[in-house]
Amino acid sequence: MLGRLVRGAVSAAAQQSQRYEHLIAGRLMVADLGNSAVFSEDRSSGRPESVSCDSGNPCSSSSDSGRAVSHAYASTSLRCHGDSLSTSQALPSESLGSSMQLQQLRAFGFRPPKPRFQLPERIAAIVQEKIRAQRESAPQAPPAPKLEPRPLTETSLRVGCIATKAGMTQEWDEHGVRIPLTVLWIDECQVVSVKTPEVHGYNALVLGAGFKRQKCMSPSQAGLFLKAGVPFKKMLAEWPVSGDALLPVGTHIGGGHWVAGQKVDVTGWTKWKGFQGVMRRWGFKGQPASHGVSLSHRAPGAIGNRQDPGRVWKGKKLPGCMGNERRTVHNCLVYKVDAARNLVYVRGQVPGPVGRSVLLRDSRLAPARQRATWGLPFPTHIPTAEQLAAAPAPGDVTATLPEPAAVAVWRNPSDPYLMYRQETDYFPISWKKGD
Repeated sequence: MLGRLVRGAVSAAAQQSQRYEHLIAGRLMVADLGNSAVFSEDRSSGRPESVSCDSGNPCSSSSDSGRAVSHAYASTSLRCHGDSLSTSQALPSESLGSSMQLQQLRAFGFRPPKPRFQLPERIAAIVQEKIRAQRESAPQAPPAPKLEPRPLTETSLRVGCIATKAGMTQEWDEHGVRIPLTVLWIDECQVVSVKTPEVHGYNALVLGAGFKRQKCMSPSQAGLFLKAGVPFKKMLAEWPVSGDALLPVGTHIGGGHWVAGQKVDVTGWTKWKGFQGVMRRWGFKGQPASHGVSLSHRAPGAIGNRQDPGRVWKGKKLPGCMGNERRTVHNCLVYKVDAARNLVYVRGQVPGPVGRSVLLRDSRLAPARQRATWGLPFPTHIPTAEQLAAAPAPGDVTATLPEPAAVAVWRNPSDPYLMYRQETDYFPISWKKGD
């Protein structure tokens, strides 16, 4: 009984090893022949390579295809014994090629490239003629806008810029008032694309700022910068502008684009807080701490009726993810502008964490007549030749710092403390003793 079990186990192991041997040999043949060893014919003879088995070295091959075929024949128990099989054995190209293609599709999951055929000359000429006619009939792109100063009108709409929130600081003005400031850094903001009514249907400018490696973006994104001839940018944003505010591709938008004393709208993305309850997310008061309330002090409470309407209304304030939402702060005062360092100091807070990109634009709440009194450079600040020569190279930290007089600071014309110097009676009734 024991011998019968041993013989059965040995035979099963032999069958399993033979099955593995066939599988390994088939994979080796596919891998070797798939590298154009069998599919590519000999250029000189036009015939597939052959395998020879010598008497001294059985099943020896002179190429990769021969080695693969020898493995295949060895796995199928076709052994070469000395001089009995000394003739060369060639494989049929058509049947083997089709079988190898099927094996490639099953084993590796891809199909070999299909052969491409040339169109007849008469049909190719018709296709080329159609392509040429279509290109000639396509609308011509308008000429690129010129970078030149223009007059600012009431209907003019300037472009904004992309900045990075660098942090917060504080300063004291000439009246002794402490002013909280948010520092915004404009990092190599350039015009990437121009949109016109002739092509896109509206006037707009696409700006890019920051730096990003080409390997970290898709080919379509990289093609946009390569076509424009500008460095790769980290962030892109689009601003609708008026027709007289268009700028050529590659124009830099720096700190000189803004003026101290003007009002701007700052758009950012709030800080991410994660999953929060209703008390922190929506400012709910919460339930009582005692008098019958247990385990529900921070719960939202009832969220609707029972049968009617039988559901929770859309927009109901419930716990959920908080933060990372687009928010805009309107009418922020530009307190100080450092054009040499491309720094803009905005009074007050700006949404978003430090290091996050924000979007700047002229305040939409300010009327056009008020914007005309700010002295804004239109369409943007155009540096002179002397300023371009004195400007440091991008990323040069050894450049000399500008003089303090070159930094534009807003001055408050009225003293905010004057209202406290005069004693004001908040109660119009004069109280007398004994009344």
